[in-house]
Amino acid sequence: MSSYLITKVLNNNVIICTNEEQEYVLIAKGIGFNKKTGMTLHENQSIEKVYILDQKLQQDHYKSLVELADDTLIQAVIDAVNIITNSEMKIDNQKLVVSLTDHIIFAHQRLKQNQLITNPFVMETKQLYSEAYEIAEKVIIRLNDVLEVNFPEDEIGFIALHIASNIETVSIREMEMINKLINKCIFILEHDLKLTIDKETVQYQRFIRHIQFLIRRLKKGEVLQKTSAFEELLKTQYPLCFNVALKIMKMLQQELKISIYEAEVIYLTLHVYHFMADKQPNDSTLKE
Repeated sequence: MSSYLITKVLNNNVIICTNEEQEYVLIAKGIGFNKKTGMTLHENQSIEKVYILDQKLQQDHYKSLVELADDTLIQAVIDAVNIITNSEMKIDNQKLVVSLTDHIIFAHQRLKQNQLITNPFVMETKQLYSEAYEIAEKVIIRLNDVLEVNFPEDEIGFIALHIASNIETVSIREMEMINKLINKCIFILEHDLKLTIDKETVQYQRFIRHIQFLIRRLKKGEVLQKTSAFEELLKTQYPLCFNVALKIMKMLQQELKISIYEAEVIYLTLHVYHFMADKQPNDSTLKE
């Protein structure tokens, strides 16, 4: 059984300890209650889950965050982390504890000051990272209950990105970039096709997933095989759809500063075609 020598109690939920000359930050609900410097803490099964920060940079950042929050807020954050780590998703606990604590503390401060940040990518996040979004909904419900606040749906999207970035190979910044580009793609579609896209449809889900993986392929330098005959058919039969797809590709090329091969336009044209077909069942409208 491991044991830790308590060197400092930050609050009821966070203590600083040493074990074999290594310093740790131990985080758990109530772990610091009635604890004092110099006491020995043994691994205790009565503590549901302990999060251990052993990296110096994470420790320093987390300690500074704890100074900004009271016990109730830290408890709420621990509850949120527990909800996520108790799910079936594979989570890097240390990374999540620090990033989520940081986000929730400052989101709570902004909410109290009525300085809300809107999230324009809630729908995209919900569609792209549905499992993370469902867990984030549970987190927000818990936070609203414990803190007696009312976080808006925007925060569900932000929390979902934190969860998803923890298990995906891309960072939150890259996810936000992808969401931004998807929004630009949708704007082009709606403007050029003169329609309003229903973001609850399967077709929309398929489209944004296509864009998501397209961006990933482009950044990795992966190339699709070109099929010239099929490309010429699409150009001839559905010129509007092809031109819209080409316009989207040029936008992505400019934003990502990456060369895009013509084969990609073929597959994107098919998605554009389906949006038009859903609006106008008569194929003749696709040839305008």
